[in-house]
Amino acid sequence: MSIYVIGILVSMAIYVAVGVVAGRAVKNTDDYYVAGRRAPVILIVGSLVASFLSTGAFMGDTGEVYSGIFMPILIVGVLQSTGYLFGAALFGRYVRRSGTLTISEYFGKRFGSTRVQRLAGITTVVACISYMLSAIQGVGVLMNSVTGLSYKLCVILSWLTFAAFTVWSGSSGVLITDTIMFLVFLAAALLGIPFIINGAGGWDSAIASLALSKTCPGIISVGGNLDYLYSTPFGNLLWAFVYGIVWAFVIMFSPWQTSRYLMARNEKTVMKSAVLSSIAVISITTILYFAAAFVQSINPDIVPSECIIWAAMNLMPRVIGVVLLTGILAAGISSASTFMSLIGFSLTNDILKLKGRGSLDSERRQVNVNRLGMLVCSVIVLILAYFNPPQIFWIMYFGGTVIASAWAVTAIASVWSRRISELGAFLSMLLGLTACAAVKVLGMVLDNLPAWLDPFFIGILCSLIGAAAGSCLKKPNERERAELSVLHKFPEDVGEARKYGFIYIGFACLFTLFLVFKYALIYKRAVG
Repeated sequence: MSIYVIGILVSMAIYVAVGVVAGRAVKNTDDYYVAGRRAPVILIVGSLVASFLSTGAFMGDTGEVYSGIFMPILIVGVLQSTGYLFGAALFGRYVRRSGTLTISEYFGKRFGSTRVQRLAGITTVVACISYMLSAIQGVGVLMNSVTGLSYKLCVILSWLTFAAFTVWSGSSGVLITDTIMFLVFLAAALLGIPFIINGAGGWDSAIASLALSKTCPGIISVGGNLDYLYSTPFGNLLWAFVYGIVWAFVIMFSPWQTSRYLMARNEKTVMKSAVLSSIAVISITTILYFAAAFVQSINPDIVPSECIIWAAMNLMPRVIGVVLLTGILAAGISSASTFMSLIGFSLTNDILKLKGRGSLDSERRQVNVNRLGMLVCSVIVLILAYFNPPQIFWIMYFGGTVIASAWAVTAIASVWSRRISELGAFLSMLLGLTACAAVKVLGMVLDNLPAWLDPFFIGILCSLIGAAAGSCLKKPNERERAELSVLHKFPEDVGEARKYGFIYIGFACLFTLFLVFKYALIYKRAVG
């Protein structure tokens, strides 16, 4: 048994053990759903980043970079990360103020509507199932590449790992394991990437080599490799900005991100966590994307989604390679556990509307029913992953697009508009969801729709129409206006968190200087 296999198995056992121990602290629904609403900054940041940077980033995005579209993917990475700042300021802090257990319950409470809550819950389940499927497939591909075991067996092992602690511990276990996993893949990136740079001949040499690449022409040019995605630089850049905006909206409103704010100790924790999470995501993804491009210059014959896996096993000392592989594994497992918990929470709290708050016995019954529902849904996802070939990048893209299209308009309006009504919210979510899904299916049939016909834009347009039409047909009532007023009463003083804004500005300046001197100028000299 190789050291890589041992490292993966040991890390999986540790995550299960930590999650099971954390589950012993679960006493009621607040503990199970929102970790008692007492999580500090480090746990919120760890969970925000870990639940977002799944195998989709370590294998899906890096595979796209390796295939030739470095700059478009980097643009996406930077744009999407701004979603943390806007999301926390415009939506997240108000969601926490609502005191609900789930984001779908927030919508139901804000509009005094069971059907809005149920529809939001159904949307959550659909999106999380697709995203969870991509995470399981990513972990399965990783384990198959490293261990030589069959892909299907690896999928089952990965499912057993995160199901074991997620079902038992709920949000309490997920927060702790997410943070551990975040620290693992952060350490993995810091320790492993220098060896990839060295294998490519050093940073400056690697950039110059890629600028003149014959095997993947234009890989680090502004428009990317024109033989891969779109045939013009404009097409690739338009796709990048569209995709970046989509994922900024996903970060702003998706339940696997905004639900973390429900667990925060206070609103200052929400704001601080948003700034640090944005910095962390930009830093980690930028390092990963450069590394994937460097691997292309070293070996152009790798399966794209496995380029970082190949680098860990061929360019690094074994111990460092193990750390990097367990980091990728951690990213997949952390995301899968988050999606699994959200599926269970939405099923019991939002769709079935099982309320247990009151007596301790009734709350324990709700927690147990939630565990059962979570387990059943995860088995369904396991079956889908078992019988379908891996499509990590595009499955992840579908899940994110659905949430952004269905929720964005209603989420913003729920906090900042006095005109949107219950009917407007319901039609906005319904039309956004169905339109996005329909265009996505159309894109699969026709293949490569133009970037401007992205399912996100069509979904948002239909969502806006639904909100406007529904709110005209039925005006908001006094209860809805009262709920809106409550959201804007007695805001906490977040002045202490403002210094984090200056930290972010400083980071943005340093990041810009890095791209100018360690990418743009070197590239320009190489191409003459």
